[in-house]
Amino acid sequence: MNRRDALKTTAAGAVLSLAALADVAKVEPKVATAPSGIAAHKEIYEAALECIRTGNECLDHCVRSLSTGDKMMAECAGTVRAMLPLCNAVSQLSMLDSKHLKALAAVCAKACRDCEAACKKHAGHHEECKACMESCKRCADACEKA
Repeated sequence: MNRRDALKTTAAGAVLSLAALADVAKVEPKVATAPSGIAAHKEIYEAALECIRTGNECLDHCVRSLSTGDKMMAECAGTVRAMLPLCNAVSQLSMLDSKHLKALAAVCAKACRDCEAACKKHAGHHEECKACMESCKRCADACEKA
């Protein structure tokens, strides 16, 4: 076999391989019939993520205030720090459609209610506290429904 025949054979094989791949690409993917993960727990997932976002902003505000020597935001900072890891865990378990979501959501709801109460004291003066208070309320409500 000379070089020209070898190239023709290789080119023909490549064309056949591409044709086979094209046929595979035409196969319809299977669609899940029941929602799982985020789709099944969309409300709690989105509420937890929003709580994490506003909680981080509130915590940053608290730390800046505490760094000036003002102790007024100490309780708020503490409750936010307790709430953040629980909301993160709830968002993760909701993505996994975990059987442990309901139990953790109950604990998270309590932490969110504590944070909501602490932030409420400052909500009239600080936008970060108001946003955190509101998102904690939404997250607690969603967690209590889980």
